[in-house]
Amino acid sequence: MNARLILTACLFCAAAAPLAAQSTDVKVADLERKIEALAGEVERLKLGEAAEPELVSVLGLGPAASKVYGKAPKRVSIGGYGEMAYENFQPKKQNGTGAGKRDVVDMVRAILYVGYKFNDWITFNSEIEFEHGSTGKTRGEVSVEMAAIDFKPFGDPLAFRAGVLLMPVGLVNEIHEPTTYNGVKRPSVETNLIPSTWRENGAGLFGEWGPLSYRSYVVSGLQAGTDTGVTGFSAASGLRNGRSSAAKSYLEDPAWVSRLDVSPVEGVMVGGSLYVGEADQSQVRLPSVPVTLWETHAKLAWRGAELRGLYSEVKIGNVDSLNAVQGNAVGGTGSVGSKMFGGYLEAAYDVLAPFANPKGQSLTPFARYERYDTQAGVPHAWRKNPSNSRTEYTLGVGYKPVSQVVMKFDHQFLKDQGLTGVGQTNLGMGYIF
Repeated sequence: MNARLILTACLFCAAAAPLAAQSTDVKVADLERKIEALAGEVERLKLGEAAEPELVSVLGLGPAASKVYGKAPKRVSIGGYGEMAYENFQPKKQNGTGAGKRDVVDMVRAILYVGYKFNDWITFNSEIEFEHGSTGKTRGEVSVEMAAIDFKPFGDPLAFRAGVLLMPVGLVNEIHEPTTYNGVKRPSVETNLIPSTWRENGAGLFGEWGPLSYRSYVVSGLQAGTDTGVTGFSAASGLRNGRSSAAKSYLEDPAWVSRLDVSPVEGVMVGGSLYVGEADQSQVRLPSVPVTLWETHAKLAWRGAELRGLYSEVKIGNVDSLNAVQGNAVGGTGSVGSKMFGGYLEAAYDVLAPFANPKGQSLTPFARYERYDTQAGVPHAWRKNPSNSRTEYTLGVGYKPVSQVVMKFDHQFLKDQGLTGVGQTNLGMGYIF
């Protein structure tokens, strides 16, 4: 009996030994695979941090704003930009009287881009702006400049976007990061006539098809009259103060904005945009205030040289009634312009472009000419203010030690037909990441 038990136990051990060895081998192999995968992931993360691709503009957005589109699905994207400026004003106006302006240094804006890629065809992107270094009402504010979800079920040719949208108008309103334009300050035409940074709540289509790109949105309209925190249109600032900035925007009068660009060869882009809507927003005592804004633009870049040009016109209806609501006295010069126009030409050249430059530096002198009038037309019962017919010359230079950081210097000769212009010298720095 004992012999049988001993024999059975020996046979069991002999059978179990290979199974145990096999189980151990499986565990060791599985552990080796996990260690190899973990090592690969660590190496991938190291390489990703050391070799992050250069930021480039896509889908009508700035380079840093476009960062999320290069991410893998289910990944968060963090980016941003910022700029600081010093403005030194000349002591006298054109007419020789005192300018009465004090020099200013300002943390103009610090921006955070936060995005998330849900999958290959749904992406969220946002731009949170901190202006003038504070949240106080008299010195600064925090704003949502963009917060939109893109849907691309059909790929690049036909996509859908909804949320807080940057208006696809001009060369700067969408692509407004400090490394993407010359000069410490944005062009005045794209600040007063085209009221950057202009955003509205809305939804619409966008896409790219070969050399063509387009965007077409239905959005909340501008607000012509003073009401609920929006001061409305004005003689000097044009449409600028009619933006609700997506904050409880009235939707009594929606608007439509569209843009089409063509890039036949690398470095060349020509296009235009159209905005049509009404701006009375059913305000009491204010009749229909139709607004039409159109602009055409071009940009050419070749071997370090760049030319930019833009021309725009604005027409506003029923301005006499708007003046009455805004308190602009008959016979005075405070009328909102029934017609506005403006344009600029700019030339720049990177003097380091002809030389081998492994560090990616650039040194770019530029010159810009601007001509605009926010009272090119007014109703017959009002007079124009000649100070709103302006001509500006800006000469300056920008230096980039790397493509994502820029130091700027320029001088602006600011003139108007009322001889009240005050020239200024500007210093600035900016960054994107």
